[in-house]
Amino acid sequence: MQSNVSFLRRLGSITYDLLLVFSFVFFIAGIVILVNQKQPITNSLFFYLLTLPVIFSYFSISWVKGKQTLGMRAWKFEITQQDGENVTYKQSLIRLILAITSLAGIGFIFQFFNKYKLPLHDYYSKTYLTEIHK
Repeated sequence: MQSNVSFLRRLGSITYDLLLVFSFVFFIAGIVILVNQKQPITNSLFFYLLTLPVIFSYFSISWVKGKQTLGMRAWKFEITQQDGENVTYKQSLIRLILAITSLAGIGFIFQFFNKYKLPLHDYYSKTYLTEIHK
């Protein structure tokens, strides 16, 4: 199955979602600073362990339950398995981990050289983006 969502639409959706994720991270940082008696966060590992599950939850719940993140909804496409079913949490974890390589450029270059036109994170998670026509 080939994805029918263009590279530019993917980038548009990623931009929306990254802005939302940065908002989550800033909100969590604000709460941590308030709880820490207005002292800056000095333990990076603690902060990563706090924010990574929130980021994963946003993407995985959006993909598994609703087939769309807010960015995907704005750009009118959704994520499914090949048979049209919702993706699983395992697929969403694989997709999110590999999406980091795509953001570095490697995963999207892969999209231009495979016959299914899928970036690395979709290819290995066996997920597909399809346009919504409403």
